Amino acid sequence: MREFAQHKKEFDALHTRIVAISADDSAHAQQVWQKVADRQYTILSDPGARVIRSYGVLHPGAGASGDDIALDTTLLVDVNRQERWRRVSETLPDLPSAEEILKRIRETPSQVLKHSKEIQK
Repeated sequence: MREFAQHKKEFDALHTRIVAISADDSAHAQQVWQKVADRQYTILSDPGARVIRSYGVLHPGAGASGDDIALDTTLLVDVNRQERWRRVSETLPDLPSAEEILKRIRETPSQVLKHSKEIQK
């Protein structure tokens, strides 16, 4: 997560917003935002796992106390909420790096990035 915060300027230049979604409660999400994300991107608390479930990345009962958690997943979603790329990671070391995500964003069709720029104006 810190790696993404360190590359914030590069993501901003590509009109990309980083959002992490967690099934944890808002107090835990706030703590992570302050300590790990360096307050550089958004962390959404989704304790009911509604958003996580909508993307099909729920891991039922896999939490430490049998709670539902999200699979470690990286998604690129465009401004029209269309999924452009997905990677489900088996382990934390398998998560894509910020550099890999930046490369994927640069490979995104130009009309998606152009549309993103127009919306931000």
